[in-house]
Amino acid sequence: MRVLLLLLVGVLGACQSTPIAMDLGSPVVSNAQGAAREGVVPLRGVNRVSMHADRVLRMEPSCAQILKLAYSSNINYSEAIIGLRNRARVMGGNAIAVVGWAETASASGLVGKIYMCKKKPFHKHPH
Repeated sequence: MRVLLLLLVGVLGACQSTPIAMDLGSPVVSNAQGAAREGVVPLRGVNRVSMHADRVLRMEPSCAQILKLAYSSNINYSEAIIGLRNRARVMGGNAIAVVGWAETASASGLVGKIYMCKKKPFHKHPH
């Protein structure tokens, strides 16, 4: 019994270590730069991802929301939409909806939802 107790104390003592000091006061991405030099390039097959109103996709019984994504960058509106469609394509979605948009002189941001629809009885938009 004494040997088991000493073994347990030895194992628990070995698990103890000094914590790593972290500076939590500084922002995580304080000096990040995301300059898109060549713009956003559409992926192959991104034309199969259509853009619709969120209400239409929510009410469609064959559509399921996969992801709600907040996206911001220093790119313009059309490139942000291409980026959202690329993300939908990578995740297996085939429809997107933009539910929020903010724009300044140097950056733009959007909140988009990605949906996977088994059947799409509505027309595709050329966006």
